[in-house]
Amino acid sequence: KKLEATQGELNGEKSKNKTLTEENQTLQQKIAQLEDQIRKLNAQITVLEQQNDDLAKKAGATQEELKALRAEKAKRLAELQVYKDLFGKLKALVDAGTIKVEFRKGRLVVKLASSILFDSGKTELKPEGQTALTSLATALKSLNDREFLVAGHTDNVPIKTARFKTNWDLSTARAVEVVQYLISQGMTSKNIGAAGFGEFDPVADNATEQGKAQNRRIEVILMPLLGDIPGMQEMLTGGKS
Repeated sequence: KKLEATQGELNGEKSKNKTLTEENQTLQQKIAQLEDQIRKLNAQITVLEQQNDDLAKKAGATQEELKALRAEKAKRLAELQVYKDLFGKLKALVDAGTIKVEFRKGRLVVKLASSILFDSGKTELKPEGQTALTSLATALKSLNDREFLVAGHTDNVPIKTARFKTNWDLSTARAVEVVQYLISQGMTSKNIGAAGFGEFDPVADNATEQGKAQNRRIEVILMPLLGDIPGMQEMLTGGKS
C-alpha cells in the first residue's frame, strides 16, 4: 500500500512537472516574442531618432536661411532709406531742372547735362556748372561712407584736337575735372573716382540733335553696397581663409 501511495505521489509530481515544463515553454515563447518585439521597437526608435535629428538640422538650416533673409531685407531697407534721403536733398536741384535723378543698371544716377557744365569741346567748368556742382556736393558729402563714380559721356560726333584725340579723352578729362571740383567742395577724395565712356554708353538716339544733347552728360553714380558674397573668399583662395 505504501508503494502504491508513493507511486501515486510520484505520478502526481510528474504530472505537475510536465505542466510546469509546458508552462515554462509557453513563457519562453512569450519571452522570445517580447524580445523580438523589443528589437523591432528599438529599431523603430533608432529610425525616429535619426529622422528627428534630420528635422532638427533642417530646422536649423531654415532658421539660418530665415536669419539671412531678414538681414538682407534690413540691408535693402537701409539702402532704400539712403536713396530717399539723398533724393530729398537733391529735390531742389531736380525741381530747378539742374539735374536729373534716375536708376540705371541698378544704380542711383545723378545726371547733369554737359551744356550746363562745359562749353563745346572744353573741360573748364562754366560758372553755372560750378554753382550746380557746389549744391550737388553739399548733398553728396553727407554720405561720406559711400563711394561715387563720376562718368563722362559724349555724343557720337568724333573729336580730334591737339589735346583730345578721341571722345574717350574728352569724356575722361571732363569727369576728372568734375571730381576735382567736388573734392574742393568737401567730398572725400578716397571715395570718388572718374571714368570716361566716350560715345559708347548712350541714353538716347544720336540720330537727332535732341538725342545727342542727352548723350552729352556727366553722371555721378552712387555705387551700391554689394557686401560679402558667401563662398567667394574660399573660391578665390582655393578653400584657404
